[in-house]
Amino acid sequence: MIKTELCKMLGVQYPIMQAPMGPYDTTELAAAVSNAGGFGVVSHPGASKGIAAKILTSPAESLDELIEDVRTRMRNALHWVKEHADYPFGLNLRVAPEHPEVPSLVDMIIEEREKDQDLKKKLRLIITSAGDPSQAHLKKIQEAGMLRFHTVPSVYHARKAEQSGVDAIVATGYEAGGHVAYQPIHTIVLVPAVVEAVKLPVIAGGGICDGAGLVAALAFGAVGIYMGTRFIASEECEFNPRSKDEIVQASKKFPKEAATIVTEGIFGPLRHLKNAYSRKLYELTQEGDRSKILQWEIEGAYLAFGPEGDIENGAIWSGQVAERLDKILPAKEIVDRIMKEAEEKLRSLPKKFLSS
Repeated sequence: MIKTELCKMLGVQYPIMQAPMGPYDTTELAAAVSNAGGFGVVSHPGASKGIAAKILTSPAESLDELIEDVRTRMRNALHWVKEHADYPFGLNLRVAPEHPEVPSLVDMIIEEREKDQDLKKKLRLIITSAGDPSQAHLKKIQEAGMLRFHTVPSVYHARKAEQSGVDAIVATGYEAGGHVAYQPIHTIVLVPAVVEAVKLPVIAGGGICDGAGLVAALAFGAVGIYMGTRFIASEECEFNPRSKDEIVQASKKFPKEAATIVTEGIFGPLRHLKNAYSRKLYELTQEGDRSKILQWEIEGAYLAFGPEGDIENGAIWSGQVAERLDKILPAKEIVDRIMKEAEEKLRSLPKKFLSS
């Protein structure tokens, strides 16, 4: 059985983490991944569509409403996962200035853990992303007894995160779905470079979906893997089944071209599956009209993953690895397959390449 430092840190069986996918809900998915022996992560929720629209036009008047809306969503998600997961789990906070609710969320999370011993036992980790990890209010996380990891797209950001006092680094390459870096540094370059640059444990993300990916990450010096798109294509993921189907059909639908496209978004570049929505967003990106970009993203943000299942006119955030997926599977089968494949790879490689 493969055991790494990450397993001990998180109290889990396997070194497999589910990447968060905020503003979308991953409450049920987080519980399923944790129960499968991996580590599930509750995503930082977005505000409801109506509140998000008001924030753009009247931010000062709508701020309190946004904060309370996100707090309520996060609180409900944490307690749901606590009730349905038998093993530890974590959550994500996007800590950019565009998320003024974060200090309030940190206080709420700590308060809820102190009131509920079961939640305190299971909620082990907060993963921060998309912002400065050295913000003073984030230090409360470790003071309250939780671990704090930070996601980075470069060696520069990894060193800054290490200096801020986090417990581990998640290095996510440009192959990833959803929010990506402005600079296209890919996983095969990024992960070993970050491992060499910092003394903290490093988890590898971006373009990983199987046992071979786990073995490659371990060979690079990482202590585990961080997967989003592979877990979107799972039975337990809350996203609309039609959008999940589009992901696993990507290689057939785009046999001669890349299935994904990177556009501008509200909080920076985004990788989408190609459809009418993302192609239009790409056109707006080229035109550079920020107001039109924001309006278009808000209008289509939940149409595909949400109850409408509008796979042409809604955002389908997906990593490049979609082209390697062909089935929607239970989370446990995904985790078990990865571990079985990884163990087989590790046993077979010396026989193939090392002479006696």
